[in-house]
Amino acid sequence: MSVIPKIDEPDSEELRELYERLSANPMGNLNIFRIMAYNPKLLRNWLRMATPLLTGGLSLEPRLREIAILRVAQNVRSDYEFGHDIPIARAAGVTDEEIAALKDFAESGCFSDLERAVVRYTDAVSLLHAGAPDLARELRRWLSDRELLELSFCIGHWNMVARVVVPLEVEVDNSLEATLPEGWREWLCARWARGKWQHMKASTRAVSELFGMLRCSNGLLLSQP
Repeated sequence: MSVIPKIDEPDSEELRELYERLSANPMGNLNIFRIMAYNPKLLRNWLRMATPLLTGGLSLEPRLREIAILRVAQNVRSDYEFGHDIPIARAAGVTDEEIAALKDFAESGCFSDLERAVVRYTDAVSLLHAGAPDLARELRRWLSDRELLELSFCIGHWNMVARVVVPLEVEVDNSLEATLPEGWREWLCARWARGKWQHMKASTRAVSELFGMLRCSNGLLLSQP
């Protein structure tokens, strides 16, 4: 059960109109919308910003966008984001085998050099790691400046969404849960999140300082590798 109850019945004309439009959408009126509904203006403006990211508003290849979004969800342990993105990733050409392999991408043969670089960059951006600019420069071998900006924005956006759905424990919608592959939550835990950091080129001291900073700034209870 989510920390704050979902608003199932709209209590204003503005929200009623929003719910009607959302219900007519193929995704339906999702749990995250019914949590965000406590502030209808915030919900409406967020949808205006977020919708183009998934509906053709980017030059970035959809497959790369989806790999990044799934990785963000792994990084923050967001089953809501991960589960809800699986159908979208499938539509963008990411297979279930690849989604399952993403947590151990460095050892998997499923991904290209570009896709591996996208995962490394996603990890670094998610932690505001000092190596993120160097990884961004590496990505310029493959991506245009516009695509790199769009990738960075997507990583930032889905990290922002995680800061809502994770602490408020927004639940995966029942209608979606029934369509997801068996054992999909086992795909959620990224190798670096288990404390191994095999693909990050950071010294032990730098990693220790990073976790200390996270504890101080965000109060996160993370274990050092």
